[in-house]
Amino acid sequence: MKIAVIGAGMAGLTVARNLQSFAEVTVFDKSKGTGGRLSSRSFAGGWIDHGAPYFSTDSQDFLQFLQRHMSTDVLQLWQPGTSGFLPKNERCGYIGMPRNSAVTRALLGDLRFQPSTRIARLEHCPEGWRLFNDGDTLLGIWQQVVIAVPAPQALVLVRDQPHLAGQIRAVEMEPCWVAAIQSESPLEDVADLSGYEHPVICRIVCNSAKPMRQNENLYVVQATKDWSKNHLEDTADWVGKNMLQNFCSLTSTACNCNLLFVHRWRYAFTEIALGQPCLWDTELKLGICGDWCLGRRVEDAWQSATELVHRILQDAK
Repeated sequence: MKIAVIGAGMAGLTVARNLQSFAEVTVFDKSKGTGGRLSSRSFAGGWIDHGAPYFSTDSQDFLQFLQRHMSTDVLQLWQPGTSGFLPKNERCGYIGMPRNSAVTRALLGDLRFQPSTRIARLEHCPEGWRLFNDGDTLLGIWQQVVIAVPAPQALVLVRDQPHLAGQIRAVEMEPCWVAAIQSESPLEDVADLSGYEHPVICRIVCNSAKPMRQNENLYVVQATKDWSKNHLEDTADWVGKNMLQNFCSLTSTACNCNLLFVHRWRYAFTEIALGQPCLWDTELKLGICGDWCLGRRVEDAWQSATELVHRILQDAK
């Protein structure tokens, strides 16, 4: 049995790791590495977590799953100093060491992985599924396929399956612009984690407050949902200048700061979830999972993937 998993974030790697003993699994991702929204970027010998800055766990099963698949030095509790207007459901918890993407890298382990490979379309055939990259090159045939990417990207891949596409269309996701900014000296009025009621900036995380990031006075700045939507297609240069200006104004700093980069998360958070753990078509042997099935947290991605694995294994009996 050969199974293709599209997406190397928490959902995709949870599926792949749990099915490794059941089938020959190949994981595909359009990026150079793993992570999804747990992505990190290298900088001057250190790391910047420009995706989810941390994640929480409510389920002991989720925590045990992570601990089972990675060494004890990869996962660490983080208890930052906080200030400002943080949502009631905003809870810190765990970070990866020395970067957040180390969590998904550990989950990948020895799985078969094809990075920098964007799956552009699927074609059902008597043997299963043909997968094609964005150059329309046939990559091979797999008996089963799991799609673990944001809802709009999943919708493109199942456009020929109306019963699945119709359900995914109900999902709504929201974007987020993120900027990495480094100041010449520590900002005394900015906590490790700060929330704001501001038209442009909703959250600032001091990346340097996390252990082993190997950088000083480095802040990851998250734009609000509405501002990100309104400026979704603006240039990175324009967005960066505006976010830097607002950062300096908000933190009362005489802007001795450098903008390192901005990143557009087109599908950052779930606004309206699918409302069920996952989708699985028994006849087609096609499954879909992701945090957006249940909510917007890393743990939601794991829960969605875990339920899909259960259905796949039940179907195989």
